[in-house]
Order: sequence, then C-alpha cells, then structure tokens
Amino acid sequence: MNRLYGILLICTLSIGCAALMTEQTYVRVDAPVTEKFIFSGVVYSIPEPKEIRKIIVLGEGIVENIDIYARDGEFNWKAIKKIKDTVTFPLEITMVANTDAIRIIQKSVTGKGQIHTVEFYTVTSENQ
Repeated sequence: MNRLYGILLICTLSIGCAALMTEQTYVRVDAPVTEKFIFSGVVYSIPEPKEIRKIIVLGEGIVENIDIYARDGEFNWKAIKKIKDTVTFPLEITMVANTDAIRIIQKSVTGKGQIHTVEFYTVTSENQ
C-alpha cells in the first residue's frame, strides 16, 4: 500500500513540475490604453479586465520615488511595487493581477524624466 502511495506521489509531483516548467510567452494586450490624471497620480487603463502578468512603463529620462498599483475592484487598489531609487525607461515589472488599470503615483517630481504610457502583457503557454 505504501508503494502505491509513493508511485502516486511521484506521478503527481511530475505532472505539477511539468506544468510549472511550461514555457510561457508574454503577449501584449491588444487594447487601447487610456490615460486619466487624478489628484494622486495617473491611471492607465484598458477597456476590460485581463489577467496581467507584466507591465512596461514607457517614458523618457529618469524618475524616482514612484508607487505602482493595480485596480482590484471598482474602488480598491493593490500595491504592486514601490520604487524609491532612480529608474530609467523602459521599466519592466512582473506581476499577477486580474485588472483593467494601473495607477502610478510619482511622489517627487525632479524634472529629469516623464512617464508616457504603460503597456499591459498577459501570457500564453508555448503549447497553446
């Protein structure tokens, strides 16, 4: 009986590991990105929620001290990344969120850089 459990465990682990090791390819979400300025920052949104796995923030120059949030429901925002150091563009951030909007709060504006837009990416498996 223990041998049967051992074989079953090995099979289960093999299938699980194979699923984790499947090559995933990032695919850009083919939807228009709208930009809305709000009191606390800028919201970049797509028409409908998608399973977002990566965003790329595009701009010029360097920026610092920014917080990035993903919309989680109509009025809730989930923190994705808080960046205190200076960063250059493009800024690539991996994440997992079912969202239709990203909010970027730039806490200090130094005049050295500017954010232009955000690209949204989802994934597809290699065997799909």
